[in-house]
Amino acid sequence: MRAASLLLSSSITAVTALWQFKAVTPEILAQDGGTYLGLPSQDPWYKAPDGWETKAPGDVLRIRPHAYNMTPIAISNVKDTFQVLFRSTNSLGNETWAVTTVFIPNKSHCDGVSNCTQAIVSYQLPYDTSCLDASPSFGLQWGEPYGEIALALGRGWWVSVPDFEGPLASYGASIVAGHITIDSARAVIKVASSEYGINKTSIGFWGYSNGASATESAVEFAPKYAPDLKIAGAAIGGLTPNLGTSGPLLAATQVAGLLIQGIIGVTSQYPEQRKYIVSRLNPSGPYNATEFFWASLMSGWQSLLYYSYVNVFEYFIGGQDDLIVPELTAMFDREGTLGNFGQPNTTIFMYHAIEDDMTPIGETDAVVQKFCDKGANILYHRNAWGGHNDELGNGRQRSLDFFGYIFDGSTKLEVPLTGCKTVNVTFMQDPNTPFS
Repeated sequence: MRAASLLLSSSITAVTALWQFKAVTPEILAQDGGTYLGLPSQDPWYKAPDGWETKAPGDVLRIRPHAYNMTPIAISNVKDTFQVLFRSTNSLGNETWAVTTVFIPNKSHCDGVSNCTQAIVSYQLPYDTSCLDASPSFGLQWGEPYGEIALALGRGWWVSVPDFEGPLASYGASIVAGHITIDSARAVIKVASSEYGINKTSIGFWGYSNGASATESAVEFAPKYAPDLKIAGAAIGGLTPNLGTSGPLLAATQVAGLLIQGIIGVTSQYPEQRKYIVSRLNPSGPYNATEFFWASLMSGWQSLLYYSYVNVFEYFIGGQDDLIVPELTAMFDREGTLGNFGQPNTTIFMYHAIEDDMTPIGETDAVVQKFCDKGANILYHRNAWGGHNDELGNGRQRSLDFFGYIFDGSTKLEVPLTGCKTVNVTFMQDPNTPFS
C-alpha cells in the first residue's frame, strides 16, 4: 500500500486547499465578519425538507440568499450569490434533489434596461469526484479553477453552477447529471422571477470534459423531459461520448484516478452493481478495497495525484475481467453512451481537439453526425492544435463568443442558421491575450 500520508488529514482540509486560489491574508481576515458554508455532508440546509418527494422536477425546495461570504471570494465581477435546492430525478427514474449556486454580476446587462431579457449561463464545472464534500457549491466559496465564471459575469450574465452529480456524488453518471442540469435551470428561472422580479430570461448551457457530458445529456433529455424549458444554446467541449471505451484507456495512466472515481460514482446510482464491485475488490494486500474507496474522500485533483499511474485493475480479484461482466457493461452503456438519449432541439457549439489524449475525437464525430443526420443545428470545431487539457483554454473565447451570439448577437461565431457546419481549425489561445 502506498503511503497513507499522501492523504490530507480531513476532507475539509483537502477541499479547502484545492479551491483556495486567493490567499486569505491577515488584512482580509480583519475585515471578515462573515461565515463560511459547512461541508455538504454536515450542512442541514443541504438536505431535502419533508415532503420533497411530492414536488415536480425543477421545483424549488429551499433558497439560501447571500450564500457566500463575499470578503475573501476569489471570483471577479460578482456582486452576490444565492443557492437553490431543488427537486430532480435520478438515473433510475426516482426522485432526487440537488443544489445549484448562482452568481450575480456586479453589473447585469439588464441593469437599468426596461423589458430586457436576462441571460443566464448554466455552467457545468467538471469536478470529477465521488466525494460530496468536493462539490462546487462548497468549493466555489474560495474561488474557481478556470476563470470562466468571472468571464461570463463580466459580460453581465448570471452564472448558475449546479452540483450536477447530485447528493450521491455520482461522477460519470450521465443520466442523473442531465436531469439535474435541466432542473437546476428550471429552478433558477423560477427564483429569478419570484425573488428578483426578472420574468424574462434566456439560458444557455456550457460544459467541458465531464461538464460536457452533463451538458450534452441535458440537451438530449430536454425535449421530452422538460418541454417547458427553452434552451437558447449549448457549448460542449472535450466530450466523452462512450465511457465503455474511454474508461479502460485511463488505467495505469497519469489520470487513473478518474477511472476509480467513475466506478464509484456511477455505481452510487446502481446498488446491485455497487455490491458486485465491493465483492470483487481485494480485501487485503497492496491494492485493496479500503484504498480503492479512499477516492470517495478525495477531490478530483487529489485522486489524480494519489492514483497517478496506478494500474486500477490490480484492485480487483480477477483483474480487468471483473469489470467486463454483463451487469456492469450494461450499466456503463446505459449511463455513458451519449447520443442515445434523444435528439437535441437547440443550437450547439461543439469543440474538440483532434489529438485529444483522453477521449478519441472519432466518437464525438459520430455523435455529431448522428444528430446532424436528424436535423440538428450544430457548429463543430475540430482543433488541430493541442490535446484534451489544451482545448479547455483554447475553446474558451469561442464559447464566450457563442453565448454572445445566441443571447443578443453581441459577438459573432459562424453558427449556421440551420443544419450543421464542421470546421477544422488550428487555434492556440495566446496566453498574452486576455479573454473578453
